[in-house]
Amino acid sequence: MIKYSTEKNQHINWNEAINVFLRAPLGKYKREPDKLKRAFLASYAVIYVFDSDKLIGLGRALCDGEYQAVIYDVVLLPEYQGEGIGKKIMGKLCEQIPVENIILYASPGHGGFYRSCGFKKMLTAMAILNPNMSNPGSGYLE
Repeated sequence: MIKYSTEKNQHINWNEAINVFLRAPLGKYKREPDKLKRAFLASYAVIYVFDSDKLIGLGRALCDGEYQAVIYDVVLLPEYQGEGIGKKIMGKLCEQIPVENIILYASPGHGGFYRSCGFKKMLTAMAILNPNMSNPGSGYLE
């Protein structure tokens, strides 16, 4: 049975969370369990998805509470993709965010999924990225 939790203090095995990142499309960027835990605990909104007790997906958002929010780290194990769980992750994150402007950047090749969740491609977005993401072949920059 699929369960969703928006509790920040949810007991999470962060090594298991790292495994979700490695198996999902965000696996190219190395993450460390302690840093990932701090990032999720410092986030405005979080979502964890379980199949029974197994962590299968997660996501988080930062927000100023008034104007702007940004969604990060939305991941779901490949064998659960295509079942509507990813859209529920996005919906449950957006429900927690009390602002009208929500942005994100998609992993290369996944823009279609976010479009299906109501997001539109921006013409003016710019970024300073880490070396892994700023490489010409990474798919993140023109």
